[in-house]
Amino acid sequence: MTQVETSQKLILPINIVALDGGQQQPSDSERSLPKLPDLRHWQIEEFLRQTGKADNTQRSYKRQLQKFSTWCNKSWLDVTPSDIGKYRRELKQQELKPASINHALNTLRAFYQWLRRSNGYPAGQPLPTDAIGLERTTQPQDLHIDKEDLADIWHALSTDGATRIRDRAIVALLSHGLRASELSVLNVNSWNGKRLTIHRSKGQNVSEIPLSKQARQHLEAYFDWRQQEGGAFILIPEGPMFLCQDPKHKGERLGYKGLYRMVKKLGAISQVDDIRPHRFRHEFGTSITRKGVDPLYGKELMGIKSDKVYCRYTQGALKQAAAKAYLQAIGEDEE
Repeated sequence: MTQVETSQKLILPINIVALDGGQQQPSDSERSLPKLPDLRHWQIEEFLRQTGKADNTQRSYKRQLQKFSTWCNKSWLDVTPSDIGKYRRELKQQELKPASINHALNTLRAFYQWLRRSNGYPAGQPLPTDAIGLERTTQPQDLHIDKEDLADIWHALSTDGATRIRDRAIVALLSHGLRASELSVLNVNSWNGKRLTIHRSKGQNVSEIPLSKQARQHLEAYFDWRQQEGGAFILIPEGPMFLCQDPKHKGERLGYKGLYRMVKKLGAISQVDDIRPHRFRHEFGTSITRKGVDPLYGKELMGIKSDKVYCRYTQGALKQAAAKAYLQAIGEDEE
């Protein structure tokens, strides 16, 4: 064999076989990859996807279910009523409020009911949540706003201020039973001059509600102001209805947090304690109950499906009506 033929001869690569039998070891980048979630976590995600709850509800459900699955390292099928009972005691030892404990238990109950409907749990076998009762809770506080406090709030809104035109429109819409999360995502074209179209944050439905004459005037005044200001405030049909006016976020959507801060600041100026956006929703429920609006229509206006939930917003009016009826029955007038 010549020297040229030898130089042209192929040289095969040398494979070094490890002592572990030649199995390929994962690289550093592969080791850093997160492990795939186990079946329990996949079932949580599927539960959230199929039930189609509002975003805030989904986050709350997910947090509760992940918290339990971390505490109880069992498959969902292996969880027993005893495990649920121990978890309940654990929550009580953490000094959680009864309402918070009940929320955790109700989340587990909803999940197991879905698991059975999805054929993920034996049909003839009792659910581990069936025998677990709930904590006793106190009656929810009546959150409607007194007439005097409401007058103080509107007096504060009548004063001069850089954001007063916008803030009057916001409070006027909150006073129609909107949730703060619903108001903060409204666009200019949500108002057609007659009805306000609301994409409900719960229940995934859409409501169309009329506005009072006063609310219409405040909203149109805010739109007129925006047109006059122009620039970042010019009206765009698909754009946000309510905008930030501070220099740093000028022209951006006024989100939930900004809306909440605005209402709290208004409460401080008007010296009304514990005022927050949700209290205007309670005041609306109280107001329409006093005026005799049919509960079926009231639930539609407020985007509520459950009679039990609706009662939370009307208990103030019912208590006042009961007291008035009693005084009339005994021939006395309310002082």
